[in-house]
Amino acid sequence: MRRDNIFWGVTLILFGILFLLQERGIIGNVFEFFWPIILILVGGWIVLGVFWKPAPGSIESFQIPLGAAKSVRYKFSHGAAQIHISGGAPTGQALVGSEAVGMNRHSHLDGDRLEVRVDAGPSFIPFVGPADGAWRYQITQEVPVTLSIEAGASAFNVDLKDVQASHIELKVGASSINVTVPARGVSRLEVEGGAASFNLHIPDGVAARIVTHEGFTALSVDKDRFPQLDSGIHQSPDFDNAPNRTEINVKAGMGSVTVK
Repeated sequence: MRRDNIFWGVTLILFGILFLLQERGIIGNVFEFFWPIILILVGGWIVLGVFWKPAPGSIESFQIPLGAAKSVRYKFSHGAAQIHISGGAPTGQALVGSEAVGMNRHSHLDGDRLEVRVDAGPSFIPFVGPADGAWRYQITQEVPVTLSIEAGASAFNVDLKDVQASHIELKVGASSINVTVPARGVSRLEVEGGAASFNLHIPDGVAARIVTHEGFTALSVDKDRFPQLDSGIHQSPDFDNAPNRTEINVKAGMGSVTVK
């Protein structure tokens, strides 16, 4: 049974009871109770999502073929949501992801580069977003890619350890963000956010240069791996010559940044 069915079923029952009570003269205008009931139902929906997760096989999904593309540029634009992005798309697929009401996707070839755009709404509002309350995407590991992600208040989990990502850009509102950068090649991560908690993971064997800007309430960097060079700058001793390295630039308001 879908949670959507429960939501509408309970809504109809509640309003049916109210109309019956109005008909009996027990209460006045039903619509005086409209907003309190809506708030109760939406709150119950959010709580239900915590305790009831649908079976994986019941979640609808879509695929975008890689075709003859030699690289992919992704652009994700989301409302307030839970978002999970990782590698692991099946061979020959550029993108596999959650499909639900409130999402639009487009793709086209520009030369030998595949352009992929995904626009999606909030995942916690009834009937908008996947059945399990989280948008999940798997991207290709076969060709080089770049990513641009924009979202409102969100919970992010972006694992690009096995992805050939050269440039990753995140622009977010109040968020909880976990990002693992690529383990191979040269990459650049740019993060811009409001009140947020950033947890940035750098795989073993990857050198890094981390530049942070003023505004953080807390900054924690593994100084054994990334000694401090200057105010707001930490860098691996072998960064300039390392074949596997990442450059991270973080701009944020109040929040915390952890790099390890």
